[in-house]
This record gives sequence, C-alpha cells and structure tokens, in this order.
Amino acid sequence: MRDPGDGRVYWQETFSPRALPTLSGELNVDVAIIGAGIVGICAARILKDRGLTVAVIEARGVGQGVSGKATAKVTSQHGLTYRMLKQKFDEDCARLYGEAQEAGLRTILELSRTHGVDGDIEPKDAFIYTLDDKHVEEVEEEAELARKLGLPASLTRDTGLPFEVKTALRFEGQAQFHPIKFVAGLAATIPGEGSHVFENSRVVDWSPKHIATADGRVTARHVVMATNLPLGMVGSYYATNFPMAEPVVAAPIGRVPPAYYKNVEQPGRSMRTHRFNGRTYAIAAGTHFTPGHEKDERKNFADLEKWLAEFDAGPVEYRWVNEDYRPMDSAPFIGWSARDRDEAYLVATGFAAWGFTNGAVAGQLFADLIEGRDNPWAELFDANRIKPVAGAAEFAKANLRVAKELVTGHFSGKAKSFDEIERGRAGIVSFDEGDVAAFRDEDGRVHAVSAVCTHMGCIVGWNHTDRTWDCPCHGSRFALTGEVLNGPAVKPLERRPAD
Repeated sequence: MRDPGDGRVYWQETFSPRALPTLSGELNVDVAIIGAGIVGICAARILKDRGLTVAVIEARGVGQGVSGKATAKVTSQHGLTYRMLKQKFDEDCARLYGEAQEAGLRTILELSRTHGVDGDIEPKDAFIYTLDDKHVEEVEEEAELARKLGLPASLTRDTGLPFEVKTALRFEGQAQFHPIKFVAGLAATIPGEGSHVFENSRVVDWSPKHIATADGRVTARHVVMATNLPLGMVGSYYATNFPMAEPVVAAPIGRVPPAYYKNVEQPGRSMRTHRFNGRTYAIAAGTHFTPGHEKDERKNFADLEKWLAEFDAGPVEYRWVNEDYRPMDSAPFIGWSARDRDEAYLVATGFAAWGFTNGAVAGQLFADLIEGRDNPWAELFDANRIKPVAGAAEFAKANLRVAKELVTGHFSGKAKSFDEIERGRAGIVSFDEGDVAAFRDEDGRVHAVSAVCTHMGCIVGWNHTDRTWDCPCHGSRFALTGEVLNGPAVKPLERRPAD
C-alpha cells in the first residue's frame, strides 16, 4: 500500500508560485526557449539583460520539473569530478570546468541580488567525505587537484556530522536555495518589453526557427531546448547520456549539521537542510538507479531512510524520484546541436545531478554563442565534441544494455492477466496486440496504457513512489493516464482497455 509521503515533493508543497498564462496565438522573439527550469529561466533572464527578447514555453508549471525536485545545492563541489575530468580530458579542462562552476554559483547570487529574487539562498560549505579507508587516497587526490585548480578546497575531519569520518574535502563559500522559489521568482521578472513566460503549454512541434503548441506558435532567430534531454531525436543525445533516477526524501531532523554533504562510497547518500514553518527538514538523496527498476528503487529508498536515523530524523513526510543524465565522458553537453547553426538548436544536457551551477553556466554560454562572443568554456562543453577514447568502452557497454531493454524490457512485474495484479501494484501484461502497462489502485480500478515508450520503443518500468511509468533506456516519464511528464518522448502512451 502507498505511504502517505509517496509522490509528495517537498519543494512543491512549501511554495506556490503565481500562475502564468498559457501560450496562444503567434509571437515573434529573438530566442524561444522550451523548458522553464534552471537552464531555461537563467538563459532567458541573461538574454533579456543583454537586450534580446525571449519567450519561455513550459509544458507544466515553471520550476516544477527536474529543477523543482532536486536537492538544490549550488556548488562547484561535484563529488570526485575533477580527478575524472583530468583523466578523461586533461588538467586544463578540469580547471575550466571548475572555473565555470564557480562562475555559475556567482551568476545565481548576482541574478538574485540584481532582480530582487527571494530564493531562500543560504551560504553553506560543501563536504564530500568517506567512512572507508579504501577511498581516503581518492579524496586526498581530489583535494590536492582542486586546490591546484584554484578552487576553495581543503581537507578536514571536522565536518559537523554526527559521526566520525576517515577524511573529508570541504569547499568553502558555496550555497543552497529553494529551487522553485528561486526559479519561479526569477521567471516572474522576465515578462514585459517583448518577452514572455508561458506555462501549461506543451510543445508539440519544433524547428530551429519556431516552436508550436496546440494553441500557439513562436517564431524566433534561435530555439533553446532546456528540457533536461533534448526532445525527440534532436542531436542523438539519448545515445551519449544515460538516465539516472535518484530517490529523494524530506523529513524533520533533530541533529542539524552546519553544511551539506555527500559521501564517496556506495551506497551513495547526500543531504542538506531547509527550514519551513519553524521546523528544519533534511532533504536527502540516495543511490542512483536505472529508471523504472522498481526493486532498486525500493531498496535505495529503504537505505536512505535508515541512514537518516543518524540525524534523529522524524518520519519521512515527502518521498519522490528525480531524474538526470550522466554524460559518457563526464562533461555536460552545452551549445549548438549541429555544426550548421542555421539547422541547430541550443541544448544543455548531461549534468549528472549537478544542474544548478551548470544551468547558470548554460545561460551564460547560450548568450555568448548567440552574440558571437568568445567563451572560455565553449570547447569543453561543445555539444558536438568528439568523444574521447576513455569513454568508448563504457559507451559500448551501455548501448548493449539499452539494446537489451529495447527487446525484452526490464521489469519484474510480469503478469499473465490483469487479474494477477494486486491492489497498489503494477505489472506488464502481454497481449497479441502488444504489451500493456497496468496498475491496480486501492479501489480496485485498473489503469492501463501501452507499455511501449513512444520515444524509441523500450518497455517502460514502474515507479512505485511517484506512480509513473518510467523508460529505462532514455528516461522518459509518463503518468498513469499515459501523459508525458518528462521527455525525450513527446507523444503519450496510448490508453488500453482495462478489462
């Protein structure tokens, strides 16, 4: 049966932004942006500040998607990223990445100050730590490299955590915020002087010079896809960025640490805090898993909630699954989707759960690319870059996994008929006409849709926490009714008879 906290997102229930209009009729702007998360809204605000007109079109609510489900740590401390970047690229690229992330942090703070956005922004130090002797050397190497790259890094064992660590890497001068409060607040400053923000307006057609919804059309000099992964087949980024689902919970906490934290070893855990209505909540994320793998989802939530007992956390009140994409070579893809810019979109994807500083970086980089300005990060993040050899083996292995998903699916809830599916459970039922994804609610009603993802034909899996159908191959998410919640899919799952 469903827990009362399942599917409830802390950020969505602790702030209600004012409603914005839907798109109707025709518009002409300099830049049209699909998606109103951190990437789309930062890009829109930066572009407008440079004198360009923008139109942001969001399928659901502003800031309510992936950005509004994250832990919302604003930091250049991204795990053991710098060692990996040095290995897969070189030290100069690692330095550029660090400089970009620090610039992204400053951009968010500056946008907040300049435009009067109250996003509950708090200065915090960021820690990555280990409890395992096997990982001490890795953390020490990351610290040495980070300091060499000019980042605010230092080694310590004084973390403020309620348990001892073997070692920890601290980044000073980082920040955290309320993601919906910040994104929606910044979005509210954009409309006017030829610029617009629309919500509840799903894009159904696009080209590099226009986008269209069921009720409106925007013509533009450039189109930005700020959609976590570009829609449809644009740029084939679904082949080089692997979807990763993340369990997230929020619970009142008794032992409040002074910073935010992430461990090195597995199982993975990260945590920050936020105050609401006089209570301090832990916002914690656990080990990533493949979308739609219900068994791993349940296991990783259980581990995360057990770990929170270290902080005297109360019962979990909010529990949800967020998604992002891991790029095959450890650097995001930000820039033109094709070499011919007249046939290209501006895209940003592959943030590997570090979307806030990278999102602000994307906004700056988009503006520079549109205006023809030099940008020191453009080559590192080049969305058309040749993939390094270091990523080839992992890429091939992942593609074999995806091929298997395409043929067989990966879902343990196989059933011979709807009658086998218990209340509160889901399953895949095979018929002559094709596989059907079915869920039986607590009242006994069966909700049935096609089990075949409309993006590239993978068999979807069940997300028990959010009660959605999630694609394990490329990360699309669908509601019980088949409606698209997250792309790259743009067409809903077809409804099927439930008898």
